[in-house]
Amino acid sequence: MKRKRIQSIITITPIFILFLLVSSHTLLACSGFMMQKDGNVLIAHNKDWWSPDTSLHFIPRGEDTYACMFIEIPFPHIFNNDYKVLAGGINEEGLCYESFVTPFNPASFSLFKPPLFKNPVDHILKHSTTVQEAIDYIETHNLFFLNYILAYGQIFVIDRYGDAAIIEGDDIIRIQKEYQICTNYLQSNPELGNYPCWRYEYLTEALNDLDQPSIPVFESLLEHVSLFTQYSWIYDPNDSVLNLYHFHDYEHGIILDLAAEFKEQAHSYYLPSLFEPENNSAPDKPETPTGPITGVIKTDYVFQTETIDDDNPITELYHRWDFGDGTQTYWLYNYESIEGMAQHAWRKPGSYQITVQVRDIYGKESPWSDPLEIQITRKNPALFTSLLERISLVTL
Repeated sequence: MKRKRIQSIITITPIFILFLLVSSHTLLACSGFMMQKDGNVLIAHNKDWWSPDTSLHFIPRGEDTYACMFIEIPFPHIFNNDYKVLAGGINEEGLCYESFVTPFNPASFSLFKPPLFKNPVDHILKHSTTVQEAIDYIETHNLFFLNYILAYGQIFVIDRYGDAAIIEGDDIIRIQKEYQICTNYLQSNPELGNYPCWRYEYLTEALNDLDQPSIPVFESLLEHVSLFTQYSWIYDPNDSVLNLYHFHDYEHGIILDLAAEFKEQAHSYYLPSLFEPENNSAPDKPETPTGPITGVIKTDYVFQTETIDDDNPITELYHRWDFGDGTQTYWLYNYESIEGMAQHAWRKPGSYQITVQVRDIYGKESPWSDPLEIQITRKNPALFTSLLERISLVTL
């Protein structure tokens, strides 16, 4: 197999990732849709995200709770690099949901409703069977104290009977036709951003013309609206079967029998590992980063590396940078919108070791690169010398 040399130009902070997520049309690209016709219900979703770290967690039935599967993904958090959210889920009764990042839309404070301090999807899947029950739970609680996680998102819930709704803070958008679509704009307040949405328009036209929902048709629709899709699924709630796809590859999906999974003890899957080729190997050790070797505090600098991977192209690789000052990036994909952007700055003077690691889409990690050392000072020495020379000339 031909050896591929990969170049990475990317430094980025968690705060900048969060900014991109809530402001970029390119990165906000999740698509969800469902259709019910003549008793047939089919539900589909693309999760277009910046991180490949997706896990499936199965929780068995309890004394008063339903068995559930939750889909967990990393989410940017200023104070916790390991923070994760429950991005989606399905329970044994056929109730499912997925979440979507949206423009800022906080829930209002409700004085006479009991407050919620925990993401409501956990309770909804464990105790609800229908969309109406999920809505009743949301509407009878004060969501104000959850704005730190819900104000930039919406929840799309669907049940096995074909009922569906999009929960957007204080607003709930109920299904009006034989289908419902959810992307990354607020249908209650489209003027807030991410609208118009070409994915929403395409899916609307396609579902309007569709006689019956089917797996092949839904696969085609998911592929058409995919951008940076980390995982996808198509769910038949009547058969309790989940068709699962990895990294926008809709030709090599796998089928999970959820009814069987729900009967087992609690267990988890690292989603990428379910699709890893048998002979896949980790990327080679990246070359020593290149870039400036001197700099000043509070100034951003760009660094590069090259990597050889026998099995995966650059479009299937992620990079993690360590800047030697106690900060480390998430696993970062080379999105076009951020490739080449300098984003790391040191706050204190000193000598710092910059290293980088590479991982493929299946979780195989390279060794860390050899370090590039950079000297950071408070002032630019060349500028200081130039100023001294000018002062000397003036005095002469």
